[in-house]
Amino acid sequence: MSHIAESYLDNAATTPTRSEVIERMNEVMRDAWGNPSSVHAVGMRAKEVLEESRATIAGALGVEPGEVYFTSGATESNNLAVRGVCSARRDNPAKIITSTLEHASVTRSVRGMRREMNWPVTYIDAIDGKLDLGQLRDALTESPTSLITIMNVQNEVGYIFPSAEIGRMRDELAPDALYHVDATQAFGKLSPKPREWHAELASVASHKIGGPRGIGALYVRDGVKMHTNAFGGGQERGLRSGTEPVFLAAGFARAVELAQAEHEETLAHVRALSAQIRAELARLVPDAIVNSPEDASPFIVSVSVPGLRNAKSVAYLSDRGVYASRASACESNHEHVAAGTWRKKHPLSLQAAGIPLSQGNTTLRVSFSGATTPDDVDRFVATLAECNAELGSRK
Repeated sequence: MSHIAESYLDNAATTPTRSEVIERMNEVMRDAWGNPSSVHAVGMRAKEVLEESRATIAGALGVEPGEVYFTSGATESNNLAVRGVCSARRDNPAKIITSTLEHASVTRSVRGMRREMNWPVTYIDAIDGKLDLGQLRDALTESPTSLITIMNVQNEVGYIFPSAEIGRMRDELAPDALYHVDATQAFGKLSPKPREWHAELASVASHKIGGPRGIGALYVRDGVKMHTNAFGGGQERGLRSGTEPVFLAAGFARAVELAQAEHEETLAHVRALSAQIRAELARLVPDAIVNSPEDASPFIVSVSVPGLRNAKSVAYLSDRGVYASRASACESNHEHVAAGTWRKKHPLSLQAAGIPLSQGNTTLRVSFSGATTPDDVDRFVATLAECNAELGSRK
């Protein structure tokens, strides 16, 4: 069987685990395999590694180690942030404010609070990725708010929301509300600092930056009252019970160290790749529409090719060793959502951003890491052009 070159361009979904991370995890599994809650020497060795890892992640976030709680990933962190805050404030259920473009782990957590506990919810539009700050100001002014949960980098199109401006607006208009930021697509890439955002909570994950899957973290500012979703032995200071996976925490910390050391170089590299893919698409696929604006995260580029269904293009690319993803608005049973509207039951984030369903069905998400090469970009665009010539239809 002949070997074909592979180009992985789905780094917003997950990244390959870096060799340095694997080496660190192997070391910890061999030498610090104990239960960190045990008080004997074996447990204490594991505890030391766990707390060193926590301190590394806290340092990258610019917060205190005691404000970082390990979870199984960003999905759990987002669930814990929303449900933990609301459960702690259930006697006075002021509204939740969120955007129409959040990750499903936030959207569905918020929806669950509304359904299960009749929690009021206000959705803020973000047409073309521009969060409606006037709408947010009105929402903060008109009635009490318990929680604001708005992401920093949108995971499908790469929009960057003004997290610091949101935090300052909250300080001015609703100082009793808590502010949570899903920083999953920003952490280790754009150097997010929750304190600079005036945020009390922030979610991050390991596997988006070359770390292992199965671990993430939630920043919770000291003094914020939270209720747990996981009852058990009281690990993670009672907020997230369950024996901590020390080797995963150590791998996460090693990935963070590498991301910090390489930050400037990686950012410049990825910006060049983003410019390259835009130029090559314009040259080889001139009818392609780049949905990601120039000021989006350079790590994510969303592109639509009219007449070329993404179910076909993803398979065509994959068969030729090029791996990208399609956006979540492509399923055939979804109905149209007009720009500026929001369906609470079935969120379609691309359409909520103003991208028509017909265009969403032809949309691909390409996402980079420091390991992505210019050849990967060239291979993607050239293969997409071939796919468009063979399978595309134009009316």
